Amino acid sequence: MPVDAMAGDDATSHGSTVSDAAAPASSDAADGRHRTSRRGVSVKATVARARWQRRKKIATRRAIRETALRLFDEYGYDTVTTQRIADEAGVSAITLFRYFPTKEDLVLGFATDGGLFADLRREIGERKGGSPIGFVRRMVPQVLGGLEPSQLGELAHRLRIVRSDDGLRVALYARIPQWTDAVSELWERGGSMTDDGGARAGFPVRLSVSFIIDCIIESLLEWSRRCDDGVDGENAVDVLVEVVSEAMETLSR
Repeated sequence: MPVDAMAGDDATSHGSTVSDAAAPASSDAADGRHRTSRRGVSVKATVARARWQRRKKIATRRAIRETALRLFDEYGYDTVTTQRIADEAGVSAITLFRYFPTKEDLVLGFATDGGLFADLRREIGERKGGSPIGFVRRMVPQVLGGLEPSQLGELAHRLRIVRSDDGLRVALYARIPQWTDAVSELWERGGSMTDDGGARAGFPVRLSVSFIIDCIIESLLEWSRRCDDGVDGENAVDVLVEVVSEAMETLSR
């Protein structure tokens, strides 16, 4: 779905504030047992620090978003300022905008360095010909079969907020061209994130991708509406499967 799914990040942070865990040491013990780079910093220490930085980045992003969604729920999207979100998340406004360039991104954005986008790149890279629509038909059962109730909680939360605000709904549909271009180019490059400077994706591909994205948005919004009566857990997964099945049947007519 859309270039942050609306899908969740790769780490869990239960608090609304971000606390800095101690960073790994950047040098090894003096016994010299570990291989070192030319600057004297061990490869092991460098890798450990890189992993720590990535975990911290994911945790910070999640904490900011969780704080924003809670405040939007309590006070309304239009009422809550980004400065208030930053304050309650324990970060600066500059940090907030580094992760979420606009206020809308707190609800509509998704991380392209997350697991969902990585899976999409891999599957596109491994495809053997075919069209985007044919690719989606093959992938839908696989994706739905692997869903866990816990993965749908944040998505359902974000969709409720979108449905509660006219401006966010307009912003959601306004992003379809941007998402279409990103996914179409990814398709043409065979899943590679490297920009080879080639021509824009062809019209048939862009048309198919735009159609798919619109179908995904409509299906997710319908799923959100059907879950309004307290549907959650395994039942929420079942409802999503039901909605997607109806959408696939409609496309087959």
